[in-house]
Amino acid sequence: MKKSLLALAVLGAFATAAQADSSVTVFGIIDAGFMTNNNSAGGGRTTGYQDAQMLPSIYGFKGKEDLGGGLSAGFVLEGGFNSSNGEHNSPGAYQSQVFGREAKVTLGGDWGTIGAGQQVDPGLVASIGTEPRGMTDSFSMLEYWIIATIDDNGGLGGTSGSLTGGIFDVNSLTYTYAKNGLYIGVEYGFGGVAGNTSAGSTKSIGVSYTHAGFAVSGSYAKSDTLDPTGLTGGASEIEVFGLGYDFGPVALRGQYGEFKSGGLGGLAGGDYSSDIKSWGLGLDWKIAPSNKMNFSYYDAKDDAVGAGGKTRVFALMDTYSLSKRTSIYGQIAEVHADATAGLSSVIGGVYTTAGLLAGAGSTNYVGVGIQHSF
Repeated sequence: MKKSLLALAVLGAFATAAQADSSVTVFGIIDAGFMTNNNSAGGGRTTGYQDAQMLPSIYGFKGKEDLGGGLSAGFVLEGGFNSSNGEHNSPGAYQSQVFGREAKVTLGGDWGTIGAGQQVDPGLVASIGTEPRGMTDSFSMLEYWIIATIDDNGGLGGTSGSLTGGIFDVNSLTYTYAKNGLYIGVEYGFGGVAGNTSAGSTKSIGVSYTHAGFAVSGSYAKSDTLDPTGLTGGASEIEVFGLGYDFGPVALRGQYGEFKSGGLGGLAGGDYSSDIKSWGLGLDWKIAPSNKMNFSYYDAKDDAVGAGGKTRVFALMDTYSLSKRTSIYGQIAEVHADATAGLSSVIGGVYTTAGLLAGAGSTNYVGVGIQHSF
């Protein structure tokens, strides 16, 4: 009996010590609002509830344990949801896993961090700081990242709806380093195909550097089709480069990206079914410590689908912080899409009359919302 009590006491001491050196945090974002749009070609104005105009609505758990000697272990479990109806939504309508955004374990120190599991692609992380709108969920290049990485087994009309290669990388191993303004992220995702180590795999690298207001970023991501013949598509390739400078009350950002995808019914031989080339410029203006405006312009075309037709976006956004956790915002945008614009007219993060695509001609959008983080 005394031995049993002693064992319990020792286990209790270890449990107390472990608890003292580790922590678990519940976190999340709720971004909700309303949006109205009207297309010049007719059909009338449409108004609806709009989830995630600025950032995705998410929930998650993260933890960190001090292992001593400068080492620490951690984990992240993160999923998304639609605030209009509570459905899982990670991201858009393509994934429904409880933790569809991240499910990873990490080991890190001064030398960097190694992660294993499903993770945010490091190429995307590196690009956020130079994206004209900061990679918002509407009217930004984020939509092109998503389109380029839709698996053809799900895609826009399939069944599985997984995203790989440029948003959330599954079955992946990463190394990241972030210190003194430098960020380096490298990723490899295992395809798990017998007899072919490259089939279904993903590769990505992202680098960014900020110093004295100056910012530069570069990213490359690639996913290989599960079918080496290319008959089923699924491959994607992304190249992005950006620059920015913060003058204090005003900041300028510019970014260029090419987003190739075979996941929307790729052609035989591995050809890409979509090849979107896009550039954008953004200006941030801090009107007051709690109030910031952003004006951005984008120009994009899909060389593989739309016979060279273009999509042009003018967007104005005003964000007012009520506290560190809560802000309200309003935005207006005009999207002009040529009849042959192809997938360059994708603006899937907003409420539209035609699903993911802006209608041909000019469409104006007006949205308001509130965002709270916890």
